[in-house]
Amino acid sequence: MDGRGIIIPMLATPVETAILKRVIGPERGGMAPSAAKELLKLDFQESDHARMAKLSKKARQGTLTPRESEELDSYINIGYFITFIQAKATTSLKSQARRPPTASQRHIESNE
Repeated sequence: MDGRGIIIPMLATPVETAILKRVIGPERGGMAPSAAKELLKLDFQESDHARMAKLSKKARQGTLTPRESEELDSYINIGYFITFIQAKATTSLKSQARRPPTASQRHIESNE
């Protein structure tokens, strides 16, 4: 669980998780720094966090309706997708930080 008491996102099946991981390749990086920084800003709205907390509580109590269960599964799946995308963004930024600047990057920095 995170600091808000929300279940850490996981896809419904290990197969879906494996497929998504292969498609996104969060360990590969390769994203432009500007895109990576924007993707790291992705988050659910506060109203969605509140709804997830309510649904999670009902799930722990065993009182979710089938519709609420489907809604919670959707939040979890979307959260997992965001987690993979943000992992790729973080990896991309870290790999950029380790690389020495190119000649054109040094030229731009010297003119700033």
